[in-house]
Amino acid sequence: MNLEFGTRAIIALAWAREFSVPDTALQPDREGASFFVPSLGSNRVEVLRLGEHQVVRAPADILSLLSDDPQARFLDDRALLGLLRASGLAPSVRSLGIDALTYLDSPFEIVDSEAITVSTDVDDLAELRENSPHDDAASTTLDGCDQCFVLFSDTGSDPVAGAGYWAPGGLLAETTVLTHPGLRRHGLGRYAAALAVDDALSEGLIPQARIREGQDGAGVLATSLGFERLGSLLTLKLHDGL
Repeated sequence: MNLEFGTRAIIALAWAREFSVPDTALQPDREGASFFVPSLGSNRVEVLRLGEHQVVRAPADILSLLSDDPQARFLDDRALLGLLRASGLAPSVRSLGIDALTYLDSPFEIVDSEAITVSTDVDDLAELRENSPHDDAASTTLDGCDQCFVLFSDTGSDPVAGAGYWAPGGLLAETTVLTHPGLRRHGLGRYAAALAVDDALSEGLIPQARIREGQDGAGVLATSLGFERLGSLLTLKLHDGL
């Protein structure tokens, strides 16, 4: 693993605070453990895997079922769906997927391009989303980002790719990328992502990319940038009445 120990410690701290467990609970030098955290006013079941640690967060009645075996490892959303449905507590539960949690902590050289203009205007980012297919735009969460980078070709007036990040906890920079579908495989997304990653690192943040299971293109891009997988986040959504 190329991630420095200090980087992994900060990532563990960020997720511990997100899931309301002790700051030291998920540290990489601690023996793997499971934690069960009640969620308040939420209709989701979440299973965080970070290294050898696991945190399960769910409404109280669901949590009591899942914590019966504190050594249980919930790695498969289909198995967890089956368990909840069979219990009768969540007949309408559905999976929102599993995200690989990937990170990097080393900057890399960005080669400027004379054929590309870069904008940091959020209005340009909004235009890129509007010009992209709904599914592509919905799969990214660029709205409300702390910093964005939007690429324009010198031969056109429409944005061709963009990347951005936000850091609500002040430790991790949640990074996402969007490229116009007709212009993929030309390195535009990688270039935009590199700008966002470099800016996040310069701000003392650790870039994080969530790669949804099945998003092979996003996985390839993250790997090419040097992101390393450190964990996963499984999310189920319960019926609104639960």
